[in-house]
Amino acid sequence: MMVLGSFDRWSLAWPLAKKELLGRYRGSVVGLAWAMVTPLLAVAVYALVFQGVFKANWPGAQAGGLGYAARIFAGLAVFTGCAEIAMRATGLMRENASLVKRVVFPLELLGVALVLQSAVHAFLQTVVLALLLLAVGEARWSWLLLPFAWAWVLALQLVLAWLLSALGCYLRDLQHLVPSLITGLMFLSPVFYPVDAAPQMLKALLIFNPLTAPIEFMRAAWFGSAFDWATAWPSLALLLPMLAFARWFFEHARQGFADLV
Repeated sequence: MMVLGSFDRWSLAWPLAKKELLGRYRGSVVGLAWAMVTPLLAVAVYALVFQGVFKANWPGAQAGGLGYAARIFAGLAVFTGCAEIAMRATGLMRENASLVKRVVFPLELLGVALVLQSAVHAFLQTVVLALLLLAVGEARWSWLLLPFAWAWVLALQLVLAWLLSALGCYLRDLQHLVPSLITGLMFLSPVFYPVDAAPQMLKALLIFNPLTAPIEFMRAAWFGSAFDWATAWPSLALLLPMLAFARWFFEHARQGFADLV
């Protein structure tokens, strides 16, 4: 079966995503702006701890000021988007039990809708970071690479959405296990440090982390830093095969969804 279906069918995912976004922020004073406020607050705390307490610096960035915080923001935007997809996907089929029991509904669109919600948040966060960097005169031609960086991230999120939503039906412990794994994975991903600054043992682990390459590529797009294609190309080359496998796995696992939700 093809990974992508007709446009008319896939266009049904946006109304699902829009409904979820509106419901999520309904009654909130600032509404969708929380998608920008939350990561900014997180970056402020992390920057205060790592720079203020541990005196951390980012190679190639100006000491203090926006440089360190902006680089954390770029990495954190990628990580938190993927983390949210992973945590929500484990219970996605149970949350939409009424749709799951309708045999004619294309259930793969639930995962697509989940990624579309993440894409909206990513767009808002991109605007925030771009405005901050423009304000301090840090605009770069490398920003033209940002659409490709986000395409990489969103494709990886779709893999997570399909795999974990299918597995979550059969292995309910995943909804408790995944948040714990994500907490550890944050510090095993180059969110608060570049790969080059990691000790040798940690570098060996980072190679096998599927988030490492897209986070580094995102920073290369934002800040014009060098990107190590030699170690990143396997991650990118495996992306389409993994997307096809996730789609195939979901399609075969869905036969038991109705009995499990």
